[in-house]
Amino acid sequence: MLISIIAAVLFILTILDSFAAPLYATTEVKIGLYEIKAGPVVESFLQMPWLVAVGTSMILLILALYLELFIKLKIGNLSKILAILSLLYAIPLPYIYLVEFRDLVIVFSNYAKHLAIPLFSLALIVAMSEKLLISQSRARVIADLSITEEKTERGL
Repeated sequence: MLISIIAAVLFILTILDSFAAPLYATTEVKIGLYEIKAGPVVESFLQMPWLVAVGTSMILLILALYLELFIKLKIGNLSKILAILSLLYAIPLPYIYLVEFRDLVIVFSNYAKHLAIPLFSLALIVAMSEKLLISQSRARVIADLSITEEKTERGL
């Protein structure tokens, strides 16, 4: 159920508008569309059209719900870790830039949220491939307890 919850949060965060706000700066900071300029340093972030990002995250949410609720797929730890990492990309985080070893810039932004969509897709692909490649059968205990007791009594 963890994957479905993360998919729902990812979908909600994708719907929200992207933003960036400088919290602290000792040099000039310019915030552009999916771009942060701190002095001579320029960092551009991956962006998708809003409709594509929302549609993709909705498909991923439906797929995660289908896998967990209808197929009853047991999600492995690697897929959970990848899903949590994708959620970390989607939430707003402070980005710290050290410009030329003398100026410090801290920008609070969620510009990296579009990287969460392919990473969450990778988590679902890993979960499905684990299901297909690793056998899900469990060993069954065939021996009866009374037989075991008889054998131990005879051994004494």
